Amino acid sequence: MKIAIGQLIVKAANCAENFHKMQEQILDAIENQAHLIIFPEMALPGYFIGDTWEQLSFLQDCEYYHKKILRLSDKIDIIFGSVGVDWQKKNEDGRVRKYNAIYCASKGNFIINSKTKYPFWIKSLMPNYREFDDSRYFYDLRKLASDNNSKLEELYEPLKLKLNGKVIKIGVSICEDAWSDDYSNNPILTFNKKYKHDFFLNLSASPYTLAKKEKREKLFCKISKYCNTSLFYVNCVGVQNLGKTIYGFDGSSTFYSNKGKVIEIGEFFSESLRFFEFDLSRKTLISKQSFLNERNKLDKASELQFSLEYILRSCLNEWNIKKVVIGLSGGIDSALSAVLFTRVLGNKNVYLINMPSQFNSELTKNAAKKLADNLQCPFAFIPIDESIKYTKDQINKVSFSHSNEKIEVNSFVFENIQARDRSGRILAAVAAALGGVFVCNANKSEMTVGYSTLYGDQAGFMAPLADLWKQDVYLLSHHYNKHIFKKQVIPNETLQVVPSAELSENHNVMENKGDPLNYPYHDLLFSSWVEHWNRKTPEDCLKAYLKNNLATLIGCESKLIENLFPNVHAFINDLERWWTLYQGMGAFKRVQAPPVIALSRRAFGNDHREHIGRVTFSAGYIKIKSKILKE
Repeated sequence: MKIAIGQLIVKAANCAENFHKMQEQILDAIENQAHLIIFPEMALPGYFIGDTWEQLSFLQDCEYYHKKILRLSDKIDIIFGSVGVDWQKKNEDGRVRKYNAIYCASKGNFIINSKTKYPFWIKSLMPNYREFDDSRYFYDLRKLASDNNSKLEELYEPLKLKLNGKVIKIGVSICEDAWSDDYSNNPILTFNKKYKHDFFLNLSASPYTLAKKEKREKLFCKISKYCNTSLFYVNCVGVQNLGKTIYGFDGSSTFYSNKGKVIEIGEFFSESLRFFEFDLSRKTLISKQSFLNERNKLDKASELQFSLEYILRSCLNEWNIKKVVIGLSGGIDSALSAVLFTRVLGNKNVYLINMPSQFNSELTKNAAKKLADNLQCPFAFIPIDESIKYTKDQINKVSFSHSNEKIEVNSFVFENIQARDRSGRILAAVAAALGGVFVCNANKSEMTVGYSTLYGDQAGFMAPLADLWKQDVYLLSHHYNKHIFKKQVIPNETLQVVPSAELSENHNVMENKGDPLNYPYHDLLFSSWVEHWNRKTPEDCLKAYLKNNLATLIGCESKLIENLFPNVHAFINDLERWWTLYQGMGAFKRVQAPPVIALSRRAFGNDHREHIGRVTFSAGYIKIKSKILKE
């Protein structure tokens, strides 16, 4: 049986474009005499499309293109993911019933699942964690079974195709159906127990994160071995977003044999159409080609670079953004932003502006100019001393009617005035004049504790670095110099200067005065609050510190903690300072932050849902702290 795997770039809520891509690959597969072509989950409508699912006209549009796919199925069977609509029933929200479904078009008709009577197979498990919110839109097979007072397996049967007089039995599953460890049902194992299958499919729209591929391979190898049945994992590529968070889909479609053999059948972040012979008697894949997935050759820095550039380039193309403006401070974050956008847009479309005040050193100003020269980007100095002094004087002279209160711009407010003058005034105006956008250079460490200025350096159309900890920013910057440019493009001055906002004399880099964060430690501490599956709290951290195993809990060197904190009181003061900012002003700022490109196991935005409220500490933490203070 000759099988084509269509690893598609899927555009969110764009049935027309997705259909045309599917059509191209279907016609190619027919020309190559394939018997079957398989596309990913939600290949036609896209997956992350928000409340577009509530538009009846969009659902009708999906069905219109379903019929167009049917017309292509005379010479080839077509399996694809899309939305299944039952116009006679309702979901629990009172809207029309929708299913995340798999269709199979064959000889001009959709194959009917005789158990459900639908012309599609239904996803069993609905993920409702991290960025996923499937139950908001879709009814699942478990609910349908409950409605019918039946078991899950009673609404399932293999998808049956005919080839040369032989019936091929295909097991069907959709993404989460395989990630079932924390559910009461394991659909694939349940279906396998009741029926014999020639092979299983898992159609997915699986967002990329670092190290996910290794976990996925372990999971699917385990499933295929246990079921003694080969499995095709078919994933999409491209970018989709949930407004606040942008996700890349890395493809990496894979064949898993019943013996645990893994064959890459789709490249990393690359659209492809691949053909394979499946031996129906031996139930295994006959691969005459050796495909090397780019992901297998990548270390962490290379993977971050590859993924970030792909997602960024895809977004800019989709949003038709041709020019960007970046505030280039001479520091590491803005330098990396400049490199990224230059790589994606070309140096002539990336405008770099250094906006010095009296507090900016010659070192960082020269570093900014040197980077711009190395990249050959348009560059300008726009000093801000006059404008910020004007704003300060103007505010100091404010007199309110009906109030005797006098206001004065203190040093902290003056720092914020500088940040807002740079972004809200200069960068925004230059970007508008050029017909482009300006960039937010904030990293994840700053985002976590709100170490940025609202409507200032936190402003921009996107925050491409906001899922990179500060240490990752350095890692990636060194990687570009050493492995991509193979020369010192990001200057040594930028790499070696102490990280600093340079907004007052207290930030004087020439006196080694910089940010109040110790990034090798605080990156890992903050990560435990944000990224750990069971997210840590001050109580967890304080308990671990008192037991001398905080280093193990967050993954840092024990000597680093010993050197930072001479005693438990210093540790508590630091812990409470940053937790209060993380839960307090940081949360205020994050809900107003630009969209973030997701790279980690938990990115800010839809992947990190939070409320704005009063900062609290658990009763357990207060009890432990009280005991320490008494002692």
